[in-house]
Amino acid sequence: MDRERGRTYFYIVALFSMGILIYSFYILYNSLTSYQEGQTENLYIGIVVAIIGIGLAFSSLTTLRKRAIMLKEMEKKVLAVEFCDKCSFKKVRLFEKGDYVNKKIGKCTQCNSELSINAIYLEDKKEPDKSPQRVSTSQPSSLTITVCSA
Repeated sequence: MDRERGRTYFYIVALFSMGILIYSFYILYNSLTSYQEGQTENLYIGIVVAIIGIGLAFSSLTTLRKRAIMLKEMEKKVLAVEFCDKCSFKKVRLFEKGDYVNKKIGKCTQCNSELSINAIYLEDKKEPDKSPQRVSTSQPSSLTITVCSA
């Protein structure tokens, strides 16, 4: 339902902006024809109004484009992987504010050992959502970062 409403809003704003753009060019054309007839004041007013209309239409269309890109980016999910070092239990869940790699988050539901966040990543739309499962490979329990200063 929200996606349909967003799509309708997008089309209404795009049509409105295109209408303003077309009307601005019409005003510009009329002001040029009135100038040929000797009415110079209509030329200046028409040019000012047309430039304002064209500017507003382009501004509206570029803002709409940026909003569409931003909404597409917001659809992506950031996931956190909970991992137990003892039994290799792995659970993928949505990222929460304050999560970081190697954060101790509680006890494992399988073996009652320490459970920590092993990875944080952006969801790939090509892969289906994975349910909690056991992982047979062992993963490193800590991350070492070496910083060299000059």
